[in-house]
Amino acid sequence: MNPTDILVRRRPRTAAAGEARTARWTKIRRWLPLVAWVALIFGVSSIPQLSSEDIGLPRGFDKVVHFGEYLVLAVLFRHGLLGGAEQREAPIVLLVLATGLLIAGLDELYQSLIPGRHMSVYDFAADAAGLLAGILVGMRIERPAGRGAEQA
Repeated sequence: MNPTDILVRRRPRTAAAGEARTARWTKIRRWLPLVAWVALIFGVSSIPQLSSEDIGLPRGFDKVVHFGEYLVLAVLFRHGLLGGAEQREAPIVLLVLATGLLIAGLDELYQSLIPGRHMSVYDFAADAAGLLAGILVGMRIERPAGRGAEQA
């Protein structure tokens, strides 16, 4: 034991403690991209008077943007839930879809509170389509361990 450990009341580092810290950090790191992505979605939704034309996009192109942002959300959420472990696919799909639709609905509701923004059922539909596509993309690019490796 190092004398400074006694003075600052540090416990000696053990392999188990180091492994626990690494496991915790791995879990946190797995969820950070999703948290940042949701923050970005709501951050953009907070911009008053924002329209496709304002940022140089063709009219109606915002639906493509909605589709893409929720595709990414589904892939990141599925990745966070799986964490490299083999799990049944149906509960993962249902959780990603239900939570994604809840986030999309809250985002549209939130936009209705921002000056110059409004709720749109078409935006919500594009979000839902993006979620479904993201689930499929996630299933394709991140197969649980042991499943599909021999098929590739």
